[in-house]
Amino acid sequence: MQAIIDIFRMTEVPPKIRAKIIIKLGRAINDEMGMNITEPLVCELVSLLDNENDIFSDEHYVRLWKK
Repeated sequence: MQAIIDIFRMTEVPPKIRAKIIIKLGRAINDEMGMNITEPLVCELVSLLDNENDIFSDEHYVRLWKK
Protein backbone atom coordinates (compact mmCIF):
# COMPACT_ATOMS: atom_id res chain seq x y z
CA MET A 1 0.00 0.00 0.00
CA GLN A 2 2.94 2.31 0.58
CA ALA A 3 3.70 2.17 -3.15
CA ILE A 4 0.25 3.60 -3.88
CA ILE A 5 0.91 6.54 -1.54
CA ASP A 6 4.36 7.07 -3.04
CA ILE A 7 2.89 7.28 -6.56
CA PHE A 8 0.23 9.71 -5.34
CA ARG A 9 2.89 12.03 -3.93
CA MET A 10 5.06 12.04 -7.06
CA THR A 11 5.24 15.40 -8.77
CA GLU A 12 7.30 14.37 -11.79
CA VAL A 13 4.42 12.45 -13.39
CA PRO A 14 1.17 14.13 -14.51
CA PRO A 15 -1.88 13.48 -12.28
CA LYS A 16 -3.84 11.44 -14.86
CA ILE A 17 -0.89 9.09 -15.34
CA ARG A 18 -0.45 8.75 -11.58
CA ALA A 19 -4.16 7.87 -11.31
CA LYS A 20 -3.73 5.08 -13.88
CA ILE A 21 -0.67 3.74 -12.04
CA ILE A 22 -2.52 3.81 -8.70
CA ILE A 23 -5.38 1.80 -10.19
CA LYS A 24 -2.99 -0.81 -11.59
CA LEU A 25 -1.09 -1.07 -8.30
CA GLY A 26 -4.37 -1.45 -6.43
CA ARG A 27 -5.38 -4.33 -8.68
CA ALA A 28 -1.97 -5.96 -8.26
CA ILE A 29 -2.20 -5.72 -4.47
CA ASN A 30 -5.73 -7.15 -4.55
CA ASP A 31 -4.55 -10.06 -6.68
CA GLU A 32 -1.59 -10.70 -4.40
CA MET A 33 -3.75 -10.67 -1.27
CA GLY A 34 -6.73 -12.43 -2.84
CA MET A 35 -9.02 -9.71 -1.50
CA ASN A 36 -10.65 -6.45 -2.56
CA ILE A 37 -8.93 -4.21 -0.02
CA THR A 38 -7.55 -1.28 -2.01
CA GLU A 39 -10.67 0.10 -3.69
CA PRO A 40 -11.55 2.74 -1.05
CA LEU A 41 -8.00 4.10 -0.98
CA VAL A 42 -7.63 3.93 -4.76
CA CYS A 43 -10.90 5.80 -5.27
CA GLU A 44 -10.04 8.51 -2.78
CA LEU A 45 -6.62 9.15 -4.31
CA VAL A 46 -7.81 8.93 -7.90
CA SER A 47 -10.66 11.35 -7.14
CA LEU A 48 -8.05 13.90 -6.06
CA LEU A 49 -5.94 13.37 -9.17
CA ASP A 50 -8.52 12.74 -11.90
CA ASN A 51 -12.13 13.02 -10.79
CA GLU A 52 -13.34 12.15 -14.31
CA ASN A 53 -11.55 8.78 -14.38
CA ASP A 54 -13.43 5.77 -15.75
CA ILE A 55 -13.32 3.91 -12.43
CA PHE A 56 -16.10 6.18 -11.16
CA SER A 57 -18.45 4.55 -13.66
CA ASP A 58 -17.29 1.05 -12.63
CA GLU A 59 -19.86 -0.40 -10.22
CA HIS A 60 -17.21 -2.53 -8.50
CA TYR A 61 -15.17 0.49 -7.41
CA VAL A 62 -18.11 2.73 -6.62
CA ARG A 63 -19.86 0.07 -4.51
CA LEU A 64 -16.77 -0.64 -2.41
CA TRP A 65 -15.84 3.04 -2.14
CA LYS A 66 -19.19 4.14 -0.75
CA LYS A 67 -19.24 1.59 2.09
